[in-house]
Parts: sequence; structure tokens; C-alpha cells
Amino acid sequence: MIVKSEKINNISFSFLMIYAIFMPSFFSTFGRSGSFIINGGLIFLLLVCVLKFDVLEGSKVFITYSLLILSFFIVIPISMFIGVVFGGIELNIRDFYEFYRPLLYFLTFLYSYRFFISKKNTQFFECLLAVVFIISTVFGVNHYLGFIDSISEKYTKTLNIDSFRVSTPFVNPYDYAFFMSFFVLYYFVKFIYSSIYYFFLFLVSIVMMILPQSRSVAVGFLIAAFIVMPLVIAYLSFNLKRFSISNKAFLYYFLFVLLLLSFVFSIPYLMENFRYLTGQFVRLIEQGDIGRSAGIRVQQFVFALGKASDNALILFFGNGPAKNEMQFVESIYNFLFYRYGLVGFSLYFFTLFLTIYFSVNLLKNTSEKNSSYPLHLAILIWLISIPFLSIGNNFTEQVRLSYFYYVIIGFVVSSYYKSFFIKVDE
Repeated sequence: MIVKSEKINNISFSFLMIYAIFMPSFFSTFGRSGSFIINGGLIFLLLVCVLKFDVLEGSKVFITYSLLILSFFIVIPISMFIGVVFGGIELNIRDFYEFYRPLLYFLTFLYSYRFFISKKNTQFFECLLAVVFIISTVFGVNHYLGFIDSISEKYTKTLNIDSFRVSTPFVNPYDYAFFMSFFVLYYFVKFIYSSIYYFFLFLVSIVMMILPQSRSVAVGFLIAAFIVMPLVIAYLSFNLKRFSISNKAFLYYFLFVLLLLSFVFSIPYLMENFRYLTGQFVRLIEQGDIGRSAGIRVQQFVFALGKASDNALILFFGNGPAKNEMQFVESIYNFLFYRYGLVGFSLYFFTLFLTIYFSVNLLKNTSEKNSSYPLHLAILIWLISIPFLSIGNNFTEQVRLSYFYYVIIGFVVSSYYKSFFIKVDE
């Protein structure tokens, strides 16, 4: 019976992940409204799964995260009220759709946390990640080469298909690039700490991250790869007492230098063949021009700051979703500050930084020889890089990506609980 239950749990978890990432939104038919097919379906399916849970582990860490996520059920209506009364906001029916977010995020976190309580599910998760990566790559290659455009049309805009900026199965190219940034870090770390055979997957993931030609992700990833990663590995691997560093870390730094040189030598090729990606950086260096996309983000921040400076309540609680005034907010910083003020901003980043703290402690308590070490290390680096990657967009609030993000959070928190409270041996 236990084996059968485990199989059912694995099948359910796999189905939800595949549904979240690859269920068509039928963009050519419904446009952005198609996202409700995905998020609405996920909420229904997650509710069905959660209602079947027996007894939940009521740990302090679980309760803390639950309260942080569910607190937006209080923050959102307060922000909407303040926006209407003090910010001159006209409510739109679409503003009320935002109430699904804390519900979806909480259910995703709850389901993920409960799933990973089982010590066997980390290895299963890595296998599922490989499947998701392969399918995402197949979708991306089909988009880029245009084998079957009718498939891509069910996921993304015609403009992205015509311009060969890979985005399928996501709506936007930068969403695809952000998603692939995780796999670049993951397969590089797996290459260092597990097996040389992961090098091929690492190269594939780099190509797939470049094809969307997302400039904001490119900048954030360069910071993650050449600043965050070497610092994190140094912190985890350097032994102050013996004044030594592990063999794996030494191998990493050797390869890091090679990759850095490879990147420098590849710049002319990238400038010639990916001009959308590199052109703006050239104009910034030569002319000081930050470009239209960056300009929009700056304007949105100045606008949000201007409204906040007029009223202390708006400063603390924001304007609410306010989609009649600013429907598409282009940065996680603008998104949180404009909509939910300093309170929403603090709740979001406290959740992220608390997860990073747990992730660091997990790794310090885990041997490099442990099979799960590379996954935890990749997740830590990716989580630390999110504030840099998200300067240009609110990725963790996007359809598909939000589910993946909160699954990762559930995985880290559950792993932390097992490691420090119930001492489950991996």
C-alpha cells in the first residue's frame, strides 16, 4: 500500500509540473486571458491533492511561510482601498483577479512542502527536472527553427515567432530565458560535482538561454555566473582552519577561468549574430543610451515613487493592482512597490531571503559527496541571482514561473525541516 501511495504521489506531482509548464494557454485564441486556463486549473488540481493529505507537519518554518504568503489576502484589499481613496484609482474587474495569487502560491508551497517530506522524492524531482528541461528544449528548438509554428502559436505572440526570439512554452522570451537560467546553473554544478556527462546538457542550456535574446536576463545571469557563483562556492568550500579548499571547488575555479575566457572570446560572435541581445549594450557604452525598455522601467519607478511621496499610506501599502492606471509593471521592484508598497515589498523579499538563509544552512550541513548537494547548490545560486535577474521583470509573478518558483521554495523549506528538525537521512 505504501509503494502504491508513493507512485500515486509521484504521478500527481509530475502531472502538476507538466501541466503548469506545458499546458497550452491558446494564446492565439484567448491572448493573455489564456493564463487562467493554467492558473485556474492548477488551483483546482492543487485543492484536490491537498484535501487528500492526512496530517500536515505543523513545523514553525511551515507556519512562517504560510503566514507570509497568505498575508497578501490582507495586504491586497488594504492596498486597493488606499489606492481608490488616496491614489485616485478606478477599480477594474481585473484587479480582483489578483486574489488568486496568494491562494495559488500557498497551495503550491503547501503541496511541494508536503511532497518533499518523503526522503525519496529529491531524486525523483531531479529526474522530473530532466524531463521538463528536455521538453522545454524541444519546444524552444521548434520555435526557433519553425518546424510547426501552429504549436508555438498556442503559447506565444506571432511577433516572437516571426522574430525567432524563443519563448515557447512561455508567452514572453524573457520568461523562457529566466527559466533556462536555472538549468544553466544546475547542469554546470552537476557537471562539477556529479559527472562529466552533464557538460553536454550545460551547453544546451546555455544555447537555449541565449536564443530568447533577453537583455535583462543576460545582465542578471552574468552577475550570477561570474560574481554570485564563485563567492558562494568559496564561502561553502573554503576551510579557514586548514586554509584549504575542496577538490571540487578547485576544479570549479579552473573551469570558471576557462568559461570566463570563452565568454570574452565569444563576444564578437554574439555581437554579429545576436544583435537584438547585444546592440543595446553597445549603444549604452558608446552613447550612454539605456534604451526604450530600461527607460520604461525607470519611468514606472519614478511614477510609483511620485505617488508614494504624496501619501504615507500609499508608501506603505501601495495603490493595489490598479490595472487601469498601470497594467503591465515591468520589474519586481516596481511591481511590488507600486502595487503593495513597502509592506508587500518587505514580505516578498523576506520570504526570498529567508529561503536563501535556509538553503545556505542546508548546504553547510550537507557533504559535497551527497547526491543532493549539486541540486541544493544550484538552487541557492539561482535564488541569490533572482534579485538581479528580476530587475527587468517580475518573473516570479508570471504564469508558469510562479508555480516553479514556489515548488522550489517548498523543496528548500521541506529539506530544511527534515535536516534540522526530524533528522531524515538523505
